[in-house]
Amino acid sequence: MIRHILFWNYTKEVKENHLEKETLQKLKDSVKTLEGIEGLLCIEMEENLTSDYDLVFYSEFENLEALKNFQTHPLHEAHKKRCMNLVCKRLCGDIER
Repeated sequence: MIRHILFWNYTKEVKENHLEKETLQKLKDSVKTLEGIEGLLCIEMEENLTSDYDLVFYSEFENLEALKNFQTHPLHEAHKKRCMNLVCKRLCGDIER
């Protein structure tokens, strides 16, 4: 199993307009569209409780091949487009369990 963990910050525009709550809901709704992708075991996006990042994206995949397929899946591509103006400063980590 592969754990795929991302940390994100809200964009300057989101923060300046105090849209964090609404943006988190948009992101969570977008993440739900990814459920059911082959090889994806679980997926979620939540507010980060500590550190310099605002959000945590957590997902688990059957194997590394499933993660690689996820990266170019049409649903994931659509998700990235929906989120591109809402988040920035990405940190990624993948671990095998």
